Amino acid sequence: MPQINLKQSGSPVADFAVSGNMVTVAGLSIDCAARQEDTAVTIEIRAHKGEVVEGGQDGAYLAHIHIPARTYTEVPAEGGEEGLDGEQPQSERVADPLDHNAVVVTLWPVA
Repeated sequence: MPQINLKQSGSPVADFAVSGNMVTVAGLSIDCAARQEDTAVTIEIRAHKGEVVEGGQDGAYLAHIHIPARTYTEVPAEGGEEGLDGEQPQSERVADPLDHNAVVVTLWPVA
């Protein structure tokens, strides 16, 4: 389960839910695995003109979702036989699944 941080402890926050790689805040769902990149990603969720939006310049923050950078594992390449000159077989990087325990959801107080 992602780490949940409250910007102001004891204050009400937007409704939120976590299920596997999905984080939902005020009805807006984010698939963290699909949004993971080679660098860390922070997704801002705001309330703007009565709607919940991702990003944007205006509106009160509801949440930040921090998704860690993708990690990789080196595995032998297919047909990993030694080369003619005795070189070791090539390897390839395979993306690891998202560690949803490394996702951080920061919830902002709502009025």
